[in-house]
Amino acid sequence: MTLSLEDDSRPPYIQVADYLRRQINAGELGPGDKVPSSRELQEKFGLASATIQNAFRLLKSEGLIYSVQGRGSFIRRPASESDATAGGEGPGDASLAGAPVDSTSDVRYIRLSQEVADLRRDVASMRETLIGALELIQQLKDQGLGEDA
Repeated sequence: MTLSLEDDSRPPYIQVADYLRRQINAGELGPGDKVPSSRELQEKFGLASATIQNAFRLLKSEGLIYSVQGRGSFIRRPASESDATAGGEGPGDASLAGAPVDSTSDVRYIRLSQEVADLRRDVASMRETLIGALELIQQLKDQGLGEDA
């Protein structure tokens, strides 16, 4: 299945996020369920990994999913449900903090820890991209191609 890019002027990552959001809202994916992997979604929609990761980032920022390194992404419980239980977000959350989740502040700490880890990965990726761009600029400069521009 591919996204109907011709029929929808929105960026592909927004279309993927919307597809997953519809599955969540329809109950096809419920709290604690594992989100299809990036690779599965790449193959399903014929999109690049970065596009799928952008869709995941968008859904994380909306509070619909969270990620556990090495395990994947999962659907969050609705805020009212997780506040009522104060038992965490889903599989693996308690293990991230190293202890059982006792309170709302523990849940917030885990969420922030996950967001910080995500941001660190994003910064590392941006750093690698920047280093590559700077190396390319230097190569062009050394070849004399940069002087004509």
